[in-house]
Amino acid sequence: MQEKAKYDILSLNVRGIRDQAKRRSIFLYLKDRDSKIYFLQETYSQPEDEIIWKNEWGGEIFFSHGTKHSKGVCILLHPTVQNKIDYSFSDKAGRIVLITCVLNSLKLSLVNIYAPNNQSEQLEFL
Repeated sequence: MQEKAKYDILSLNVRGIRDQAKRRSIFLYLKDRDSKIYFLQETYSQPEDEIIWKNEWGGEIFFSHGTKHSKGVCILLHPTVQNKIDYSFSDKAGRIVLITCVLNSLKLSLVNIYAPNNQSEQLEFL
């Protein structure tokens, strides 16, 4: 009988982590939690941030970039998690990031979605 794996997932609206001090504080906070998978919303990330943020985090990060002042989501995997990524997708609007992966021999699909606040935009989004 195969042993079941348990993964706690932590989701957090960070309201922008472009500021290095805030980002490092958030990353330290996340690493102190028992979770191994993290969903962040409102990262305000840009493509040029990826290498810096990945180096600071020390593990895998999958992005869907927003603007420097809104949107942006990402999935972070704790640096200690053994993984193999089979597939990844991100939209161009900074609202959806999806990965299909094998974490410690368990196949998972993980998706982080940040829907618009405006009702008419929500209807179009859905």
